[in-house]
Amino acid sequence: MSVSRLFATIGVGLVVGVVGCGDAGVGDPCAPTRPGGQPCNPNVTGMSAGCFSGTEIYLETQSLQCRSRICLVYNYAEAADTTGRERPRRVYCTCRCGVPASLASSTDPGVLCTCPEGFTCKTDLAGAQYNPGVQGSYCIRSGT
Repeated sequence: MSVSRLFATIGVGLVVGVVGCGDAGVGDPCAPTRPGGQPCNPNVTGMSAGCFSGTEIYLETQSLQCRSRICLVYNYAEAADTTGRERPRRVYCTCRCGVPASLASSTDPGVLCTCPEGFTCKTDLAGAQYNPGVQGSYCIRSGT
């Protein structure tokens, strides 16, 4: 391997390392895929087709909009939020801040984050219905 190629490889590795260790972007806005992949239409026979439900939590784990790649929709009653004012408090980028005890020994602590000010680590937000790489706790806005 030539010296210039080695330098380029090391340089890329250093850039990736710096980005990976930095701010996770918790709280940044994101636009996850809608339920059923359709637009929110609260007028469909009394139902809210394609709208996020205020009784559910959605985790999109491949969101390119988020530095952590995790977009969270936390109990957002989209059909009822006609002004959209509640959306920033309920839909945002998050990060995984903990894992269940059963996964603690097999999880690299370096993949977990510390929640920034204004956020709380919500224990076991993603339970056994998710694969082990997603199960655990996530940062949510305090007071939501």
